[in-house]
Amino acid sequence: MIPRNIIRTFNNKLTFTHVPPPNEISSRTICFIPGFRSDFTTSKKADYIYNFAIQHRLGFLSWNHSQHGSVVDWYKDGLEIVQEHHVDYIVGASMGLWIALLISRDIPIQGIMGIGGGVDFTERWLQQQVPVEQRSDPESVWRKPSEYDSSGHYDIRIDFLLNSRPALLLDDPKAQFKCPSIQLIHGVNDHDVPIDTARQLYKYLSTNGVEKVSCLEVEDGDHRLSKSQDLALVHQKLQEMVFF
Repeated sequence: MIPRNIIRTFNNKLTFTHVPPPNEISSRTICFIPGFRSDFTTSKKADYIYNFAIQHRLGFLSWNHSQHGSVVDWYKDGLEIVQEHHVDYIVGASMGLWIALLISRDIPIQGIMGIGGGVDFTERWLQQQVPVEQRSDPESVWRKPSEYDSSGHYDIRIDFLLNSRPALLLDDPKAQFKCPSIQLIHGVNDHDVPIDTARQLYKYLSTNGVEKVSCLEVEDGDHRLSKSQDLALVHQKLQEMVFF
C-alpha cells in the first residue's frame, strides 16, 4: 500500500505523491494516472504500480484530479506535475490514458500503458447517453447511473462535457505523440468503455506515427481489471515496457 506519510499537496491544489528513484545515475520514474472520479490512495492498481516501482528501484508519481474543471484542466494539471517531476513511463487507468496521451503530445514519454482506457468518453456520453434536450444546456445536470457511487449515480454537469471538447483526440487526424511505445489492455466485458473503443484507439494510434502499438484484449476482463489475474498480466506488460 502507498504509505500515507508520503502523500502531499502539489501547488496547494492536487493530492499527490512522488518517490524519487533511488539511483540518480540510471534514474527512471513510472507514473500512474487514475481515472474519472478515482483516487490513487484507494486504488488497487495504484498500489500495484507503486510496489512495482519500489521493487524495481524506479521512481513513482501519482496524483488525484481536481474535483472541478474539465478534461482540459486535468490535462494541464497533469502536464505541469509531470514536467516538474521527470517521468519516463505512464500507466493510465480509464480516463488516465486519455490524460497520458494528451501529455505525450507535449513532452517525450518512453512508454505508455492504458488499462481500460477511456479516451473521448465525455463526447460518447454527450452524444449517446445524455437526453437530447440537455445536450446543449451548460447549466443542466445529467444523472448518470453508476455502480461506482454509493448513490447509484453520478451528477454530471453538461458544461463539464462541453468544456472537455478541446481535449478530444480521435477526431484529430494530425495529432502526433512523442511516445514510441503504447500498450492497451482492455477487458472484453468492459461495460463502461466498450472494447470497440480500444480497437478504434489502436487503429488511430497505429496511423498517427506511434512506432509500436499493441492492444491486448482480456477475454473475461471488466473495466477495472483489478482481479489478481488481471494485475499479474499488468505486471508482465510493465516488465516488457520498462525492461525490454
